[in-house]
Amino acid sequence: MTKRETVLQVLQHKATDTIPYYLELTDEKLRDMIRYTGDPLFFENSGSFLAMERNESFVDLGDGRFRDMFGVVWDKGAQEGDFGIVSEHPIPVADIGDYVFPEPDERLIREKCERLAAQSDKFTMYIIGFSLYERLWTLHGTLETLMDFIEEPKFVDEVLDRIADYNCKVVDIACEYPIDCIFFGDDWGMQKGLQMGLPLWRRFIKPRLKRMYDHVRKYGKYIAQHSCGDCREVFPDLVELGLDIYNTFQPEVYDIAYFKEKYGHAITFFGGISTQCILPFKTPEEVKAEMHRVMDILSVNGGYILAPTHAMPNDVPPENVMAFLEVARNENPK
Repeated sequence: MTKRETVLQVLQHKATDTIPYYLELTDEKLRDMIRYTGDPLFFENSGSFLAMERNESFVDLGDGRFRDMFGVVWDKGAQEGDFGIVSEHPIPVADIGDYVFPEPDERLIREKCERLAAQSDKFTMYIIGFSLYERLWTLHGTLETLMDFIEEPKFVDEVLDRIADYNCKVVDIACEYPIDCIFFGDDWGMQKGLQMGLPLWRRFIKPRLKRMYDHVRKYGKYIAQHSCGDCREVFPDLVELGLDIYNTFQPEVYDIAYFKEKYGHAITFFGGISTQCILPFKTPEEVKAEMHRVMDILSVNGGYILAPTHAMPNDVPPENVMAFLEVARNENPK
C-alpha cells in the first residue's frame, strides 16, 4: 500500500496497519536539523505521507521585509518564524477605496501543482493560507477587523466576499491537477474560545466557508481546515459543512478522547503532538510516551494523521525531532 493509499483509508475512517504522519518544521528549524544531521535532504528523507505546496508568494523589499500577493508587508526580522509580523496593512480604514484585489498567479500555482502531481505516491495538498479572517485582518488590522464585525458589517462582507472570490479562482486552477486535497488555513481560536465569538463566526465566516468547501467538493477533492486554538464551538458547523480533515488538534486545548468519540466518525484529526507543551520541553522519552498516548486514542478506526500541532520551531531540541521521527516511522498499532 502506498502512502497515499494509507491516507485515503484513514480518511474513510478505516483501521490501517500504519499511522500516516507528517513532519512539519519552520524554515529555521529545518536548517537546524540539516546542520544537526548533516543531511541536506533531511525533510525529503523524513518519510512523511503528505506532500504540500503553499499558495503564498512574496517580494523581497530588503531589511527583512516582504510584500505578499495581497500587498501586505511582513517584517520577518521582528519575530521568529516563517511569516513574521504585519508592518503595513493595505486597507487601514473601513473603505476599500482604490485598493485592487489581486488575481491568482496562474503560472506559480501551476508550477506548484505540477510538483505535487509528481509525488503521486503521497497524499497531496494545496494550501490556501490566510484564507478568510486572517486575510481580512492582514489587510485591515486585527483590532480594526474585530471592531468592524460590529461597526462596519457591509465593509467586512465585501472584503470577505472578494477574498473568497480569489480563493475559488485558485481552487479552479489547482483542481485541474490530480491533487487530493485543498487545505485552507485560517486561525479563529485563542487558547480558550473563538477570537470573534460564535455568533460573529457564523455570521461572517461560515457562509464563505460553505461557498469555498462546496467549490472544492464539486471537483471531488478532500477539504482540510487549519485553525489554531480552541474552536470547539464550531465543530458541529464544520461537520455540517462536510469538512474532511481538521488541523491543528491541540491536546492542551481539547479533550482528545472526547472529541474523537464525538466527531471522529466524520472528521480526520491532523496534529495532536503539542508544540506548545511537549516538544520544546520534554525529554525524548517523554515525547515518545506522549506520542503513543495520543496515537492510541486518535488512531482507532482510522481518522488520524500524526503530526506536530504546528511547524516545529527553533525551541524544539533536535533530539525531540528525532524522537518524533523514530516513533512515527516505527509505530504499528496492530
